[in-house]
Amino acid sequence: MALALSRAGWDVVPALGRDDDVEDAAAGVDLLVIATPDASVADVAAAVTPSASTVVAHLAGSLGLDVLSSHPRRAALHPLVALPSAEVGADRLRGAWFAVAGDPFVREVVDALGGHALDVRDEDRAAYHAAACIASNHLVALLGQVERVAASAGLPLDAYLDLVRGTVDNVAHLGPAAALTGPVARGDWETVARHLASLDASERPAYEAMADAALRLTSTSRSDVEVLDTIAGFRKALDRERHAGRTVGLVPTMGYLHDGHASLIRRAAAECDVVAVTVFVNPLQFAANEDLSTYPRDLDGDVRLARESGASFVFAPPLEEMYPGKVLTSVHVSEVSEGLEGASRPTHFDGVATVVAKLFNASGECRAYFGEKDWQQLQVVRAMVRDLSFPVEIVGCPIVREPDGLAMSSRNVYLSPEERVAATVLHRALQAGAADIANARVVMAATVATEPSVDLDYADVVETDSAYRLLIAARVGRTRLIDNQGVAK
Repeated sequence: MALALSRAGWDVVPALGRDDDVEDAAAGVDLLVIATPDASVADVAAAVTPSASTVVAHLAGSLGLDVLSSHPRRAALHPLVALPSAEVGADRLRGAWFAVAGDPFVREVVDALGGHALDVRDEDRAAYHAAACIASNHLVALLGQVERVAASAGLPLDAYLDLVRGTVDNVAHLGPAAALTGPVARGDWETVARHLASLDASERPAYEAMADAALRLTSTSRSDVEVLDTIAGFRKALDRERHAGRTVGLVPTMGYLHDGHASLIRRAAAECDVVAVTVFVNPLQFAANEDLSTYPRDLDGDVRLARESGASFVFAPPLEEMYPGKVLTSVHVSEVSEGLEGASRPTHFDGVATVVAKLFNASGECRAYFGEKDWQQLQVVRAMVRDLSFPVEIVGCPIVREPDGLAMSSRNVYLSPEERVAATVLHRALQAGAADIANARVVMAATVATEPSVDLDYADVVETDSAYRLLIAARVGRTRLIDNQGVAK
């Protein structure tokens, strides 16, 4: 500090050491800075004879002004920089942030150094200093863990430092929530489990603690979510974002959002600058005997979950906005929409393709995130985007399950407690089929048959170039549920 102020043109007298007499240290100077360890500040201040004209300031981050109570003009001045040596410290103090309190003279010190002043009250200083230690000391400790874990794989710390620098830059530009990437942000708990399995037992607690902190960050509330209910307003909002150079993520839903939807929103927020969630119960995809009128709705809850998961916009149009008159145009995707759900619900995929086409038309260029639970629907949307040249990249996201394996679905709310237990047979059937892929259809059907209250609609296998996709649908009571599982070839 003395060297930095001297370079700024201040007349700085030689510093006093721990063995010097400090009784008259405040005499004849405008500012006396106590730069001792925190535990010594009060004793040193008490040993100095007060001066009516001298400001006595300490540099302790966690202490208030009470430790300087004997001095009529007192202040706190804590630089938010690491000061490893006088020379390096003097350079870093130029333009630094300082936590200030007390006599306004310390602001002249900050101004002389070209710095930025933060007013921190006495009652807030401990929290302020805790944040400073997290930002500096704890970060160093984390990098120590990076060094150890990297070394276990034969890799140097230097290989990771550019990643650290880029991450800090991202936080500076985007804020922590928007800058967060990685498996926790994506909801990829399988990868997290692999990480933990690879770590030495002594490293796991720190990893788990930071994974919990990352999960908390993914649910940080954002106050800037905007709810829109017109196509024109929605289109204008996303056009504005793209014009500003930001990428757009889109999560189309029918509302009554749950953790599965939240995982889509978090994935979109991790990969795009802004995220728009659409909430619209689309009548075109319901047959006359289906649950359109009773489909669960909770817009306030949807907006809250969307906000907490990182969305910037919620588009919740009324029926008349999406379909202002008789619908004379529909989108039909051949082949992939036939069979399975297409056989059981003949008009369903035309309704899905039509409403998704309208949403893509309104949203413009974006990445659109769909859950793989509706696997056939995902194939229909991919084909439609390819054939109609929408400027949309489709991103399929893993199924999110309850702890007992039941795939998350808005329709799960219909299930009675007994039906909820019985519904887990769908996941068990998929697992049994995956274990015997050659006989998967028979095995899945036989597994479902062990649960008398579940009425199987279909259990089938679709073969792709790289995998088998096992698909199942059944009624549990009056509720129709679907599920699927991929098996690599």
